[in-house]
Amino acid sequence: MAQYSYRLYGLRIKTDLDFSQLVAEDAETVTEPVPEIRIEEGEIPKEILRETTRKYDFGPDFSFLSNRTMWMVVEQGRFIRYRRKEGSNPFYVKTYLLGYGMAMIAMQRGQLAIHCSAVADERGAVLIAGESGAGKSTITTMLLEQGYELMADDMAVVEPRTDRTFVYPAFPYQKLCRNVAVEQGYDLTRLLYINEEKDKFLVPYRGAFSTEARPVKAFIMLGITKGEKVQTGEIMGIHRFPVYADNLFLRHLLQKEKYTPQIGSKCIAMATTVPTFYIARPAEGDSTTEVAHILHQILKCQIQGS
Repeated sequence: MAQYSYRLYGLRIKTDLDFSQLVAEDAETVTEPVPEIRIEEGEIPKEILRETTRKYDFGPDFSFLSNRTMWMVVEQGRFIRYRRKEGSNPFYVKTYLLGYGMAMIAMQRGQLAIHCSAVADERGAVLIAGESGAGKSTITTMLLEQGYELMADDMAVVEPRTDRTFVYPAFPYQKLCRNVAVEQGYDLTRLLYINEEKDKFLVPYRGAFSTEARPVKAFIMLGITKGEKVQTGEIMGIHRFPVYADNLFLRHLLQKEKYTPQIGSKCIAMATTVPTFYIARPAEGDSTTEVAHILHQILKCQIQGS
């Protein structure tokens, strides 16, 4: 039986779990029509419980995932049922539900879950993606300090429409590396440690958080170059397609399925509506100032051209 009600990615989440990081809503006073998603503990099909080789599958109406933590099924873009495995960490259950579970929901609803951060101002949203160490957290923090509002830190849900692509807000938390969390004055002993491999913490965001969907005005792909200078440019036409396909939140699980019509058509639709740029910094040295300057120039041109 659902006990909690939240807002996430433009949806009303009814669930039997307490997600302290999500934006809660008072179900008694909110009456506007919002699509409702149910996340509840429930029965898992026996064939999935017995499955020993296939750990996941994706479909337009039914998807499932099995790992060391849980079993999870996602149906009709509306329902997530889970069953925790004995001895597993309850926090990891919630993490998988908000990550893989909601990414599957988005896919079934004709949307895309992108592995990126999202910030917004009154003109629209900027999505920032990048390989590990490329500076995504640094650039995101820089824009937030300059007045942008946070929309998402790790996964953004986007919906390509006829002439624009919109991004929906996640929740006001960030995943910060140890050094960034220390620089921002957080007491690490009071934070939730979430990633030993990347040494990251989940921290509440203290600044402004956008609660409304925003049109995407630019997608920034950060990278690392073997050269000695920062490289930058606009990604044009069909070359945008792999940028979005390769940054899907479920990309490692989807593998070649990310090119199927169900998903590929959405990536193409996004590619036709979102200006897309790359900025690659040298592996050696600190080029943060130069990257920031280039980003400002890109966003300035987008403002002037809109």
